[in-house]
Amino acid sequence: MKRVAMVLGLAVAGAVVALGSAFVVDTTQYAIVTRFGRPVRTYRVPGLHFRVPLVDQVVRLDARLLMTEPPTAEYLTLDKKNVVARTFLVWRVAEPVRFLQSVQLRDAAEARLAAVTSSEIGAALGSVSFDALVSTDPEKMRLGAIVDGVEQRVRETAAREYGVDLVSLRVERLAFPQQNEASVFQRMRAERQRIARQFRSEGEEQSLRIRAEADRERARLIAEAERKAAEIRGQAEAEAARIYAGAVAADPDFYRFVRALEASEKIIDKETTVILPSDSPLMKFLLGGAEPAR
Repeated sequence: MKRVAMVLGLAVAGAVVALGSAFVVDTTQYAIVTRFGRPVRTYRVPGLHFRVPLVDQVVRLDARLLMTEPPTAEYLTLDKKNVVARTFLVWRVAEPVRFLQSVQLRDAAEARLAAVTSSEIGAALGSVSFDALVSTDPEKMRLGAIVDGVEQRVRETAAREYGVDLVSLRVERLAFPQQNEASVFQRMRAERQRIARQFRSEGEEQSLRIRAEADRERARLIAEAERKAAEIRGQAEAEAARIYAGAVAADPDFYRFVRALEASEKIIDKETTVILPSDSPLMKFLLGGAEPAR
């Protein structure tokens, strides 16, 4: 009976030891086995693993991508302008042992990352003027390059000091302190009005130039048309004179007779009395006599 009890006791003790030595690593975790507080093994592959019971402890770290939003902070630019920046960070644990030794917990890691980010952003914004952050001129705008530089420096510090891989750092919002918004908006409106006046002035100048060019072109076309019309009239008059001259040369007497008729039509009406010599060709023609002399 005692032997059976001993066997059962040993079996129970073995089961307890076996259960105490086995542990499971999830796909979303890293597992670090520590012995008397010192890391001895790191498990990155999910599955069943073993440890020395009652001696080794298992510390689990989140292996997923994590997002942190540091508190919104106010900064001062090189030209003494106050700006408020709100950022966010995407990161993950890259070196579990270093992370455990430096920060241990996620909350502590987020606090350290927020402090480093705030320090780097303050130094970066303090070295540039306000126009480099907010400007209508693309050549002056440098916010993207400034954030990229901050991201690189924070990434290096996070990897070196805390075993953290910084995946992304971005400025979520860049604004003005509430007490400065009215003056800033007024200055922005004045700047837009100045740009609008400049555009209107340039438009009026271009309009005047276009109208002047159109007037010059109109005057040129009219002068050219009048020149061509005068040339055509001259040619027509010359042709008419040539035809008249040919007709007169062909029969001068008939031409004189026709001209006399035309003159008579212009000067004789119903109340006009005309006295003609008896030997006048026109008299003979009117009386139905002989044909007018040719």
